[in-house]
Amino acid sequence: MIGAAKVEKRNRPPKSCEPCRTRKLKCNRNQPCDSCIRRNKQSLCHYASNADRHDKRADRNESVADRLKNLESLIATAAQNTQTPNPASSAYTNENASQKQPASDNIPLSDVSRPETVVSTADTISSGLVGQVDSSHWSSMLENIRAIRDDLPAESPNTSNISSTTLNNDVLMNEANFDLGSPDGLTLEHILSAVPPRQVCDTLVSVFFLSHYTMMPILHPTKFQHEYESFWESPSQTSPVWIALLLALLSLSAGVYEISGMARSSQFPIPSSKALSKKTQECLLLSNYTAANEHAVEAFLLLLVGCWLRAKVSDTNLWFLMGRVVQLAICKGYHRDSTKVPGSRISPFDGEMRRRVWVCLYQLDSLMSFQMGLPSMIPSDFCDTELPRNLKQSDFYPGIAELPPPRPLSETTTMSYAIVKASVMGMFKKVVKHTRYVTPLSYEETISLDAEVRATYDKIPHNFKYKPLTSFIVDEISIIMSRTTIELLYLKSIIVLHRQYLTDRQDSRFAFSRKASLEAAEKLLERQAEINQLTLPGGLLHDKKWMITSLTLSDFTLAAMVICLDLTVAIRNSMRMGTNTEEEELRKNLKIIEKAHGIWSSSSENSEGRIVSHALDSTIRRVKDFINTSSAATTTLGWSASTAETETPDYIMNNFDMIDSIDWSLLDNQIQDPSSIQDFDLDMWLMDTAGPLESL
Repeated sequence: MIGAAKVEKRNRPPKSCEPCRTRKLKCNRNQPCDSCIRRNKQSLCHYASNADRHDKRADRNESVADRLKNLESLIATAAQNTQTPNPASSAYTNENASQKQPASDNIPLSDVSRPETVVSTADTISSGLVGQVDSSHWSSMLENIRAIRDDLPAESPNTSNISSTTLNNDVLMNEANFDLGSPDGLTLEHILSAVPPRQVCDTLVSVFFLSHYTMMPILHPTKFQHEYESFWESPSQTSPVWIALLLALLSLSAGVYEISGMARSSQFPIPSSKALSKKTQECLLLSNYTAANEHAVEAFLLLLVGCWLRAKVSDTNLWFLMGRVVQLAICKGYHRDSTKVPGSRISPFDGEMRRRVWVCLYQLDSLMSFQMGLPSMIPSDFCDTELPRNLKQSDFYPGIAELPPPRPLSETTTMSYAIVKASVMGMFKKVVKHTRYVTPLSYEETISLDAEVRATYDKIPHNFKYKPLTSFIVDEISIIMSRTTIELLYLKSIIVLHRQYLTDRQDSRFAFSRKASLEAAEKLLERQAEINQLTLPGGLLHDKKWMITSLTLSDFTLAAMVICLDLTVAIRNSMRMGTNTEEEELRKNLKIIEKAHGIWSSSSENSEGRIVSHALDSTIRRVKDFINTSSAATTTLGWSASTAETETPDYIMNNFDMIDSIDWSLLDNQIQDPSSIQDFDLDMWLMDTAGPLESL
């Protein structure tokens, strides 16, 4: 028989001090404990030699904290050791990759579908600026880990706090500098030596803030004035990226001086705009602009506008520079509205200034990308930045707690033009996207979009709608140019939307598109004639002729080619079908392009003017020969449709199919490329597009 096992009682180590154990009091296990302190018995607070004073709860917390610390370190190490793409280029998304057209491309843009996290650092908090990254990014993971660790009741004193600022900067420091060169050998002293004297700088800064039409309102005068004075007090202590901003501003203003002729009447030498632009690039390299929390995007944007202002023709290199600005802005979170990002620490003032930067960048990207015949670089589907408010510079200031309500758009401010133009620009971008889908969209969608474009222009404030340029007598030049450029953009939208149907002259379904495109082109050339008349010597706008930029000239080129192509197609159809085109319409359009030819001939000192003038001249001669020959043939030979058709060579008939799809992007792109513009025959493009012609 097996006896019952003896049960031994195991004594647990005491946890409380001796006085608390005796009195059955709660002990917090400190030395001395709170209970003994309250009873003034600190000297009696002793623990047994085998007492267990360790708090298991604290141990569990410390274990979690240590594990989070280790996980944080692993992610940080992986991020630093991984060859990540350039932070700016990784932000690029081709918005045309999607075959689904979004509900609207107007600014403000459509909301993003996935949450994003604000990555805040000590530097960004102090400056009020942050960047936004996707929630799957490693820096977002670090933020989530840090948030969990902060929620723990206690944290081990040995737990380190890895700074996302340091981590971000370490990664960015290893990236390429956008191919602007190398900062090796550059010093701040070298850059400062290139800054003009204070008197010159004061003049150029004044030009920037007083030239409302030509300058982007992306800098607030109050804030800039404070920073400007601080710079002159201690130049060597100023942030290099702010010095780059100053140099970019000076370069842009110097460019205005050069092309407007103001430099000739200046009391002191104005430095070269190109030289200041070069120093801006060097200063940006020296500043490590990819890690800068403010001023970098603004400096790059002013650098871009300055280069564009100096360009005699549109340069593809400007499009590449635009790409750098867009990528940098997205990396810094300008594409997200500060009020829509959870946890954003961006102040109301900084948020409003970022909106101003973004709307200017958005519009410039849309125009330059189209002009180059290339896709827009801003991924609209992932942007939600609102339009800036129509506020005067005096309406808000750094440190303001809440922005005032916007003024009505009927009240002109430095932002009115950009705000009004934004709606028309949004439709233009939507039109370009519609016409460049790999799979063509239905004609019904084209008609629907036409109605949207017209409705958008009809809704803009009356004071921004076109008026004859002779009203310059009573209106400011900035208002006149604002009205004109907004209408030109609207007319260009109509042309781009419908120009693909120009060759379908015999198909009555597309008669509306042909008429709409031609009417818009005629109006554009009428505006060109108005502007040319007022910019001639002695004209009211002669000293403002430099404001007619390459972007405006490309609009006139497009309009001229639309009418030339329609004339060429009309002649081709008459020769093919053996019927006479309405001579009245031919003569009307002939008169329009003859006037345009006279304008382009006078500007043939540049390559773009020469090739457009040549194409117009060839079309004029072609139309006149056709009218004369057709009239003679009809009168003396009794030329009929059947005769003409049988006499048309087979190779002409075989080549008619080629006109079903016009490569408009070739025109948009080739004419803007200075490397190939000398070899580009615009008249040959017209002939190839319309098909070969046979003389009668």
